[in-house]
Amino acid sequence: MYHLKIDQAFKKFSKKQGLIPNPAQLELVKNLENLIEDTKPSLLSSLGNIFANKKTKGFYLYGEVGSGKTMIINLFLDQFKNLRVYRAHFNKFMVDVHNRLHKKKNESSVIPNIVKNLKAEYDIIFLDEFQVTNIADAMILGKLLEQFYSKNIFIITTSNVRPDNLYLGGLQRGQFLTYIEMIKQNSTIYSLDTGADYRQLFLNKKNKFFPLTNPQAKKMFNDVLLGTLNGKKFSTTTLTVKGRKVVIKNFVSNIAKFDFKDLFFESYSAEDYIEMSKIIKIFFIENIPNFNEDLINEQYRFVNFIDVIYDNKLKLVATAATEINNLTSSSKVQKIFSRTLSRLKELTAVR
Repeated sequence: MYHLKIDQAFKKFSKKQGLIPNPAQLELVKNLENLIEDTKPSLLSSLGNIFANKKTKGFYLYGEVGSGKTMIINLFLDQFKNLRVYRAHFNKFMVDVHNRLHKKKNESSVIPNIVKNLKAEYDIIFLDEFQVTNIADAMILGKLLEQFYSKNIFIITTSNVRPDNLYLGGLQRGQFLTYIEMIKQNSTIYSLDTGADYRQLFLNKKNKFFPLTNPQAKKMFNDVLLGTLNGKKFSTTTLTVKGRKVVIKNFVSNIAKFDFKDLFFESYSAEDYIEMSKIIKIFFIENIPNFNEDLINEQYRFVNFIDVIYDNKLKLVATAATEINNLTSSSKVQKIFSRTLSRLKELTAVR
């Protein structure tokens, strides 16, 4: 049924990434390993006994950003050879649901059919980064959960907040409270409190600046990117800054990837970068150029950007035309650019 104990897989993964497992993570892994050992012919029955002597229809894992929730759940699910798992970032899943609802807006059975099709194709549903941001999604989500639970489809979710804090302070939240109780009644709730952001620890041990004079630069950049994403997939998100739409094409779980042109050929101001920094904690930027008189506006924006992420203690991984010390500047920005280069060195240093 499975090919490697999850505690072994977790230790192997941690060693490869240069991470020291946290006691809270080891406790979660231990409980998941006990679950695998007790696996019965009925998948739902065995999963339902996770961490409790009662039948449940879901497992809700919450903890701080970067605590290792997604990593451990993926390692757990990977141990089953024949398990058909639907894995999706929650935002991507909801976009898909909205698209289906829009295409068949005159039909009343769209949500039951979505769940019916999922049950036919998969044994278990895993939704990563579970959250509720508006009342429309809240009501759709509630109806989906009703169907999941009534059809005995086991659903694993990871979230940054406990169920009681979902959609906290949201408009018309009272309409969603019934569904919060439904989650609590049908799921085992587990808190993973490690007190550490493991993506940050991973990045601290990695080179984060890659001159394109090195033929391996792009590969090394992508290796760090994949290690940081740890199986997550990018999707598009949009910020609104003073009525303007700022589209971020590659974003997931406080991580975003940009080409230099995406960030600095647009007419962005420091305010735009500040708003980005509220949802992005790790920036991946490709193709920082050598600056000259033709790129003076772009260089000013780059200076503002570096100041914002430096002041907010965010992470940066980048590829550039050359080594930091060799990056050229337009004459008008030369003086302030020396400080930018110093900050760029600090932001990308191996710690």
